[in-house]
Amino acid sequence: MSAMMGILMSFDNIQQLVKSLMGLAPESVGHDTIERVITRRMKSEGIEKVADYYNLVQKSAEERQNLINEITVPETWFFRDHEPFKALSDFAITSKARKGQQRIKVLSIPCSTGEEPYSIAMVLRDAGLKNKDYKIDAVDISTKVLEKARKGVYGDNSFRGKDISFRKRYFEERDGAYAISPEIKRSVEFINSNILDKQFLDGRGPYDVVFCRNLLIYFDFDTKCEVLKILYKLMGEKALLVLGHAETGRLPEGLFQSINLPGTFAYQKVDGANVEKASCAPVAAVKELNLNFPQPRKSKPPVTKQIERPTKVITQQQSSNALAQSEPVINTHEWIGSIQQLANRGELKEALTECDKLIEEVPDSVQGYYLKGVILLAFDADMEAYDAFKKAVYLDPKHYQSLIHLSVLAEEQDDLRSAENYRARANRLRESGHAVDE
Repeated sequence: MSAMMGILMSFDNIQQLVKSLMGLAPESVGHDTIERVITRRMKSEGIEKVADYYNLVQKSAEERQNLINEITVPETWFFRDHEPFKALSDFAITSKARKGQQRIKVLSIPCSTGEEPYSIAMVLRDAGLKNKDYKIDAVDISTKVLEKARKGVYGDNSFRGKDISFRKRYFEERDGAYAISPEIKRSVEFINSNILDKQFLDGRGPYDVVFCRNLLIYFDFDTKCEVLKILYKLMGEKALLVLGHAETGRLPEGLFQSINLPGTFAYQKVDGANVEKASCAPVAAVKELNLNFPQPRKSKPPVTKQIERPTKVITQQQSSNALAQSEPVINTHEWIGSIQQLANRGELKEALTECDKLIEEVPDSVQGYYLKGVILLAFDADMEAYDAFKKAVYLDPKHYQSLIHLSVLAEEQDDLRSAENYRARANRLRESGHAVDE
């Protein structure tokens, strides 16, 4: 029996192996990715049978770490999403450290190859703080990415966006790469740890600011809630929690409240909450849509169309039609197609990253915002999905599918007036024959 055939026949065991090692939801890592990693590690160790490799991983801490390093694929850059860093700057300017009191403690998890914690350090420096005024702990489960982070040397791919003026202030160019200044490097301590370990960061808190972006999307629902409770216990009074745009769909009740800054996905700790009793109920995996909307707005419509999470995002025909209507100037068909393929394989994090890249390159990409919205729905990040669909409709008021999604999401938020408005607009498009449908 070939190694690949053995992997396929033991796939359930491999999924459980991944989950037990990292606390991940198996579906959060693409099946193809897991197969490639296991096959590569087996070949590297000269092992032919999956059972033998499984036994090796169970016994060898070194091989467990090798597997973790292979599975975690970093995708980050300096000042990824500027709004959260603006919120951090405002926090620092009004902080106790600015008033000569104790220093700010910041946690960055996962820190990946270091771009985020170093960005945090640069923000604090620009806000007028000295190294003695703050402390940054940067945590990741992968020793491979931490090795690069500690070196602090980066290529052009780590500098994206229009404003990279910080590079002149905080980096030295070396043979086509950029080395971060020793002063910034000294302000960050990199730590190899797993947030699900029982003694995670014992004695290191409390933290005033926690950046936890692109971590929760890997966990199943129960683990996500548990991780947020762990972070709550590590945070000080009125501390700031910054999440990623795909991670804010459901939070444990009573632990955090939004600070209501657009684009930041930032929350403040609610002090004195009962962490153990805090709960967050999952939502249904499938949302119901009614294309004709004949019922009174408070009644529940029959299922005539479904948003499937996450196995199907959008049909190729629908994509082609929408592109023809919405994006005649720049041909993004291949890019859209690659995003679809990633999402349909379950590689949702990668698909979401590609959506962001597409939107950055083509700011008026209606289909980019629409696909981003649908992928965000797969993460239960309904409010962020709502914003994405609104942007799609702003760019193309006749984008039928976005109007459909907006009507459902508005109704779920009890915004019945908006829901009725979106439905009416969708109905008019359908009746006039301008609706993009499957």
